[in-house]
Amino acid sequence: MENSLSRETYKFTHQRTPLYGFLVMVCLMLYSSVPAYKINPFLITQGFGAIQWCAIIMVAVSADFISMEYRNNTMITLLFRSNNPLTIYLAKLITLVVYGIALLVAGFVCSLVLMLFLGNNYSWSDSFHGYSLITALGYNFLGAFIYLMFTISLSLLLVILLKSNSIVIIIGLAVDFLGANFSGLLMNILPKQLWAWNPLNMINIIVQLSNQSTIKITHLSNFELILGNGCYTLLFIILGLWAFKNYQK
Repeated sequence: MENSLSRETYKFTHQRTPLYGFLVMVCLMLYSSVPAYKINPFLITQGFGAIQWCAIIMVAVSADFISMEYRNNTMITLLFRSNNPLTIYLAKLITLVVYGIALLVAGFVCSLVLMLFLGNNYSWSDSFHGYSLITALGYNFLGAFIYLMFTISLSLLLVILLKSNSIVIIIGLAVDFLGANFSGLLMNILPKQLWAWNPLNMINIIVQLSNQSTIKITHLSNFELILGNGCYTLLFIILGLWAFKNYQK
């Protein structure tokens, strides 16, 4: 496992995509916060857009990391040299999770810096849905981490099945931009008690932890939303491992 993790880390850190991910996130945060009159408590507690952008960036980075092996025809060689596909899959997963954490940390730090220079009309102690702005920011980044696990595991599964990063990115964008609205639309038609557990509803965790009124939209408590994200993440990991082990078949 240690050798697989070292190998995957080496390959990942020698790609340009992870660096581009950091740069794109910073640029998009600046775009979201300029001009300064656009800044409001919601934008601040969403890390000046970092939370949403991190999820989208991770879709692209995860898809490219795996599809690179297929494009270069190195996946078969990688599996042939290893007698345990599980360690390869887990090494790739861990590498992406570590990068996702680093991306969120960078987004959190950038949020503090932007607040320092652009948030003159607000203070971290200001109230937002019963929490201080800094507390709400922390809760939302926690939600972003939980949803990031969902995003990474789903992206890995899709790219292993489809072997195309462009298709996976399109699906990821559709889920991140339209998933919550589509889920809410269907809950107006289908039984809420059942449909509330659909995977498209899971993205709402990035706002609900700091805004309890969102429960009226998700129809799930904070614990249920965390549980749902965890269960889907585990399911995607298991399915992804199955697909990865059967790659040569």
